[in-house]
Amino acid sequence: MPTYRPAPPPSEPTGDRTVLVIPAFLTADPFTQPLRHFLARCGHTPHPWRQGFNVGPTAAARAGLRHRLDEISEASGGPIDLVGISLGGLLARDLAQARPSQVRRVVTIGSPVRLPTATPLEPLIRLLARHYAEDLEPSRLSQPLPMPTTAIYSRDDGVVAWESCWVPEPFGRVVAVDGAHVTMCRNPAVLRAVAEALA
Repeated sequence: MPTYRPAPPPSEPTGDRTVLVIPAFLTADPFTQPLRHFLARCGHTPHPWRQGFNVGPTAAARAGLRHRLDEISEASGGPIDLVGISLGGLLARDLAQARPSQVRRVVTIGSPVRLPTATPLEPLIRLLARHYAEDLEPSRLSQPLPMPTTAIYSRDDGVVAWESCWVPEPFGRVVAVDGAHVTMCRNPAVLRAVAEALA
C-alpha cells in the first residue's frame, strides 16, 4: 500500500458528512473538541462519543458505542464516518466490523491497528486489560475492513510504533505526517488529511 504526503491545499476540503469522533486512551470528549470544531468548519456534522474517559475496549464502552452509532446513523438517515484517535481508532475498527452497514468510512489517527505494538503505555494498558471485553480478539482488529479507510501516522510519533499504524486493505489509504503523538489532534497536516478523507 503506497504512502504519500499530502501537499498543503489553498483551503481545507469541505463536505457534509456525519462523523462520530472517538477520543484517545485516557481522554474524553473535551480532548476531541478542537478536531470536532475543525470538522464543523469544513461543513461536516461531528458528534462526540459520550462514553466518558476512554480506558479501552471494555464491554460497557463497546456497547455504548454501538448504541451511539445506532442513534446517530438513524438520525442522519444513513451510514456515518468514524474518526478514531490513537486507541480510539481500535474502537472505531471494532465498531465498523460489528456494524459495517452503518459505517461509510473509518479514519484512524496514530492508532496501533496491528497489535501488539511497542508503547510506553503498555504497563498501564496491561493493568486495565483485565476489564476489557472477553470476546475481543486483537488479531481481528487488523483484518481488512469492507469500507474505505484512511490511516494517518507519523514516524516521529514517540508513543505508538508507527509501523503498527496501518494494515494493507483493499480500500485503504495511508497518510504519513510529521509530528509527535500528543500533538496529532492539533497538527495541521493531520487535520488536512482528515478533511481530505471525509471530503
